[in-house]
Amino acid sequence: MADVLDRRVLDDLRESVGGDQAFLSELIDELLDEAPRHLETLREATATGDEEGARRAAHTLKGNGRTFGATELTLLCQEAEAAAANGDLDAVRTRLPAIDAAWEQVGAALVAARDG
Repeated sequence: MADVLDRRVLDDLRESVGGDQAFLSELIDELLDEAPRHLETLREATATGDEEGARRAAHTLKGNGRTFGATELTLLCQEAEAAAANGDLDAVRTRLPAIDAAWEQVGAALVAARDG
């Protein structure tokens, strides 16, 4: 998990909810439920030429990644967001495989953090 999630960010998040592991687990579950929909929106918007839809989806994923300390996912989504904002959906498209791979790792690390 150390190379996927920044432990300090996750610890800060835990502290911000008063150390309530049950509430933190709910937040993790919410992200695990919502992120695949945002990823699908990003893919669909990119495929259909919807620059604003791609930008919004990448922005949401970036923010979620930042909240949970997913540094690589955050960076990739930040790059995709900027590319979409500049109308460069080809650049977004080239990042999609890396974003998907990063999400897979983040999702697994979050499950471990929630359950461990």
